[in-house]
Amino acid sequence: MHSPTPGQQLLAAIKETARAGETGLVLPVGQPLTAVVRPIATVPGHIDAVDAQLLTEWRNRHVKSFLTEFVSTPERTAAWLAGAVHQNPGKMLFMVETLGGERVGHVGLGFIDWQRGYGEADAIVSGGASPPGLMKASLLVLMRWAHEALGLQTLAVRVRSDNPAVEFYRKVGFQEYQRVPIVARTVPGGVDWSEDPQAADAPASLVHMQLHLTRT
Repeated sequence: MHSPTPGQQLLAAIKETARAGETGLVLPVGQPLTAVVRPIATVPGHIDAVDAQLLTEWRNRHVKSFLTEFVSTPERTAAWLAGAVHQNPGKMLFMVETLGGERVGHVGLGFIDWQRGYGEADAIVSGGASPPGLMKASLLVLMRWAHEALGLQTLAVRVRSDNPAVEFYRKVGFQEYQRVPIVARTVPGGVDWSEDPQAADAPASLVHMQLHLTRT
């Protein structure tokens, strides 16, 4: 067993202390300041009901952008936050809020390999009301924080080729390096997509991209 890295310990501490209605870590976005990125609470019993409702609405609106397609509910979202997110040491979500307190989207980190210093942008969803450029700026702020505070040296993302977000990630600074065909499998309550390098005539592929941060 490897000892937890300082970045892993920091992320775990932030997740354990994030509570609904309490001010914790905030990452400033914009110069001048236009918004903040703050952790979405995942501690069981302390999840923000508004966060859960918005995550549910936004996910259902963009269901075709995910590798798992299903109709979500606030209860299912809350259980997912308390389980799959909170208990995963390599995953965390953050809400994007304007200075007026409007929640306009979320960004996240996932698939972190602490020993390799690798992590991915994950669960990037706009609520549809964010000012132009805000989601891009918010994701870049999170990626820089992941690099500088968490020690992640390699930052990547995987996105469905039929998702218009491919161009969004290019504008953020991600560069494509691989495409792998994906195929669908019907499961109870929805559809799961998974990579299949041997698939012929696959309807879509998973675009692998890596971020090259520029100095500020």
